[in-house]
Amino acid sequence: MSLSWLVVARREFLERVRSKWFIAITLLGPVVMTTIIVVPAWLGARAALDRVKIQVVDKSEHNLFPAIVRASAGFEMPFDFEWVSPNIDQKVLLGRIRDEKINGFLLIPKGVLAGEKAIYRGDNATNIRVGVQLQGALYMAARSARAAEAGVKPEIINQIDWPKVELEAQHDTGRGQASQAQASFLVGYVVMFVLYMSILIYAVNVMRSVVLEKTSRVVEIVVSATRPSSLMFGKVMGVGTVGLLQLAIWSGMALLLFRFRGELLGAFGVEDAGDVELPPLALVDILVILVYFALGYFLYAALYAAIGAMVNSDQDAQQAQTPVILLLILPVVCVQLVAGNPRGPIAQVLTLIPFSSPILMPMRYLLAGTTPAELALSIAILVATLIGAVWVAGRIYRIGILMYGKRPSLRELGRWIRYPS
Repeated sequence: MSLSWLVVARREFLERVRSKWFIAITLLGPVVMTTIIVVPAWLGARAALDRVKIQVVDKSEHNLFPAIVRASAGFEMPFDFEWVSPNIDQKVLLGRIRDEKINGFLLIPKGVLAGEKAIYRGDNATNIRVGVQLQGALYMAARSARAAEAGVKPEIINQIDWPKVELEAQHDTGRGQASQAQASFLVGYVVMFVLYMSILIYAVNVMRSVVLEKTSRVVEIVVSATRPSSLMFGKVMGVGTVGLLQLAIWSGMALLLFRFRGELLGAFGVEDAGDVELPPLALVDILVILVYFALGYFLYAALYAAIGAMVNSDQDAQQAQTPVILLLILPVVCVQLVAGNPRGPIAQVLTLIPFSSPILMPMRYLLAGTTPAELALSIAILVATLIGAVWVAGRIYRIGILMYGKRPSLRELGRWIRYPS
């Protein structure tokens, strides 16, 4: 292959880097990251100041209302409980919710201590914190009622300094430093999602570029000066370099934003920055991420380049790329299988399959779920598949790029692949 592909790669790279869209999207990335960090924390801090107004319909025989009020006094979320008659019509309570006089009402049935469910109906019933804290208040009230039945005075129960037991899950495979499980999953998930989006966006750009040049007949002029294989390789390399540049910028900004997360939230008046410590990313971790992005991108870009050479319009390209889209969606659907058990057999298989390993293996690697031997085997399989895909795509590209008319059948594609050089 001659060095003419460098000319094509340089043109593809400069054409995209100089565009206003590339500059805008690259700058928009840090803005979106900042928004994701600041807005939920700021809204959460504001929501913590809002009092929750709940009316209690206590139909039990143990008068649980006072115990519920006492239990809620120690909760972070401020509750305003109000007792109402057990004989009140629920339509009246629903009207108060509709008129925004209360947030909701808690219906305590007669047999609540025998296992009958209490019901909370309100405009904030989807708030997990509300449900958890109401559950806790009911539990403590039921405990006091049971103690009274057993002859233990409720004031004695209230005087006991019940220990607050907390659990922190730390992700540790015994091979390195432990880290918080939620933080490890967060980093792994973010890496997975960024790789998925980057590979998809830039591989599709290759296909659209091929389709545009083919439909405008520009490719007929270009192939007169260079070989189709050099054209395809240069196009893939040029667009891929743009992707690597943008990914490197976003990764650097993400590291800075997470490292100075406390200072950033403090600038927006949010004092509680959280106590989640993100696991540190070493140079080798970043190298693994970039290697899988490059290999995954080149694999899918070759497939998309072949699709672009096969079709004659954007509409045909949308239909023809469906099988490749499914190959990309499959690892995203299976992400929880890897995150839940990164050393399990399912995770091992998924991270060896070359069409899913670029998306899932970096996440599994960051969760310390793979050995160096498995990592090397995964990369080797991915490289071998990449070489085969590039060879097949190149043979389809060299003929399809100059073919017009109907989309070729599978039999015709087989003839293109077997056609001698």
